[in-house]
Amino acid sequence: MSNKEILKLIKGQLSPEKEKEVVDWLLNNPKKRKQYEILKAKEIAKNLRKTSKSSSRHTIKRIYKYAAVILVVITSSLLTWQLSNKNDFTDSEQNDTSLVLVTTQKAEKKVIFLEDSTKITLNSNSALSYPKHFKGNTREVVIKGEAFFDVTENEQKPFIVTTNEGLKIKVLGTSFNVKSYPEDRKMETTLVTGKVKVIEERKNTIVELSPSQKATYLKSEDKMIVEHVKTENFTAWKEGRLIYNDTPMRDVIKDLERMYDLKFDVSSIKILDYKYKGEFNNLNINQILELFEISSPITYSIQKNNIIRLNIEQ
Repeated sequence: MSNKEILKLIKGQLSPEKEKEVVDWLLNNPKKRKQYEILKAKEIAKNLRKTSKSSSRHTIKRIYKYAAVILVVITSSLLTWQLSNKNDFTDSEQNDTSLVLVTTQKAEKKVIFLEDSTKITLNSNSALSYPKHFKGNTREVVIKGEAFFDVTENEQKPFIVTTNEGLKIKVLGTSFNVKSYPEDRKMETTLVTGKVKVIEERKNTIVELSPSQKATYLKSEDKMIVEHVKTENFTAWKEGRLIYNDTPMRDVIKDLERMYDLKFDVSSIKILDYKYKGEFNNLNINQILELFEISSPITYSIQKNNIIRLNIEQ
């Protein structure tokens, strides 16, 4: 996929079919998502410069425009025409089903509000795509990475989250967390309120979760596990907190790499299998590393290029 096609996506110049193809490709290519963000920022800056340069030339035109608006208000026939055209514009805008792509880099989070007031908190190194306006009988979005969803209830339009890896979550109105990074061994759905159906499409395995339940799909074993959990442990990342309860260090390391934009180098496989218990409450990485040494047999040394070497005491 070329930069030209990415730029056309940003400018809204692609057909619906091509638009979906480019967005799906970006969802599966983290490096290209970063390029997408850079191109989008440049395009916004370019448009702002154009607006700034043309503002002085259009000052007189704006005066005439405001005068025309006053005449429209005074003349009832013109007012009727104006309202009619406004409604046509609104209908055209609402029929716009073009896709929106939101991405985050490492050490970055974003909050997104959809047109139905659903609130989505996107975790670091993640991507979310959704239509500008929901049409039909469902509200469908695609997530790559991790996000917390607070979904506005609508019984006529179920909300469906697709992980792009064969897992779907179907809800009416509820709040839940989805963690689905391609490089991870598992995908997790943690329900806070309401009810959700988790669907593994390949085998059509369906499980229904109640509050404080988590469904974990193990990729290599092609197996779904449902368990009761303390939901705070899986949603605290929104407030900058990370909570672990006998969590394998391989999972802790991945979280820290995404949250702090660094890389760990481990000296022994024993470190990856070590189960860590602790909480990091808005700590910097140095404080976390010191906690490792205090509360576990793991030691560290800082290398070049944001690489941290982990060792384990024998």
